[in-house]
Amino acid sequence: MLLITRSCIKHFTTLSKALTNTPGRIIRNGSFRRVLREKNQITNTPPIYTSNGSNNIDIIKANDPIATTILNEPTIIIERQIEFMNVFLGFEQANRYAIMDVNGNKIATMMERDFSITKAIMRQFYRLHRPFLVDVFDNWGNVIMTIKRPFSLINSHIKTILPPSAYVDNVSGSTNYQDGKQGTIVGETIQNWHLWRRRYELFQKEGKEGSKFDQFGRIDAPFLSFDFPVTDANGKITASVDRNWVGLGREMFTRYRCLHR
Repeated sequence: MLLITRSCIKHFTTLSKALTNTPGRIIRNGSFRRVLREKNQITNTPPIYTSNGSNNIDIIKANDPIATTILNEPTIIIERQIEFMNVFLGFEQANRYAIMDVNGNKIATMMERDFSITKAIMRQFYRLHRPFLVDVFDNWGNVIMTIKRPFSLINSHIKTILPPSAYVDNVSGSTNYQDGKQGTIVGETIQNWHLWRRRYELFQKEGKEGSKFDQFGRIDAPFLSFDFPVTDANGKITASVDRNWVGLGREMFTRYRCLHR
């Protein structure tokens, strides 16, 4: 069983594609409250991520590290690294992933935070339900994004967060870091329970200072599916996550995963 669920990977890979698309039909005003827009109220509002970064409501700018490292790639591949204690002893370790471009070049790394021995022990009991924090690093070891999920008994609720204290210098265009600031939530994924289907709602934050989230897509895939298309309010496919078969040995014993955006 994967400790970092497929919904975590789906949120990261689809967010990087769908941030350029028009928000969907549902606005989330709080953790659990949602308001449905009338169809005639749907407008083509500016996306969070734009190519010039000039809009004052943009959260991710064109020269942000996450944009230049990952979001500019039309296709990314996420590959889970082999954990030998997991293979030979069944001991669940903190997960690690390599992020590559379509040519197989490593552009980033995903690594689960391994806090303490207590956390490592609880990981063996909670398995898929446990909370986690996953940091995304560039090739120089800088954190460019964090994926967070609290304890989840049935439906998962995953948030994507820009690193705390990161800001872009408007004069030089370079990224600087300050201590003591909260991270900025960019978007989130909320799972909808279904007996045999995998259903997720994908949201993006309206603005850096706001608290509303616009839905930009949803996933509705069959059980044991290898393809997870992201559709907008009109049913148009805007992105896709494909899970490749990598051989019986790796599928059964190493839990190797390779996902394409």
